[in-house]
Amino acid sequence: MRRRESTRIHQRKPKKEGGLGFRDIHGFNLAMLANQCWRLGDKLDPLCARILKAKYYPNTSVLEAKPKSGMSYTWRSILGGLEVMKLGVIWRIGDGRNIKIWSNPWIPRGILRRPITPRGGHVLTNVADLIDPLTGSWA
Repeated sequence: MRRRESTRIHQRKPKKEGGLGFRDIHGFNLAMLANQCWRLGDKLDPLCARILKAKYYPNTSVLEAKPKSGMSYTWRSILGGLEVMKLGVIWRIGDGRNIKIWSNPWIPRGILRRPITPRGGHVLTNVADLIDPLTGSWA
């Protein structure tokens, strides 16, 4: 226990006093994990990204990944970063085919960035359903 405490104190010290210079090592770690989540959603070229997708979120995007029993410490940590990333992420519409109207953050206002209207019996599911395919404008 003493070793952990001394390490924590050492990490909070300024660089000029022999520390690492981090003010909040936990916050820094979460920011780095959120950055890793961004990479997973952006590019699936690295082997590691393809393996994580195949194992933990094969049929969804990284933003929709959920915890699973028996998940690795690495994946559990990445999910912590994912929650941080979700707080600041907003989708660019493009053609709207991959954006879910009711669950993805795509409206540039408010905290949730989702429609405030209840879904009710609407059959529309993707933002593409709201765009006129001929003109590319909102229907």
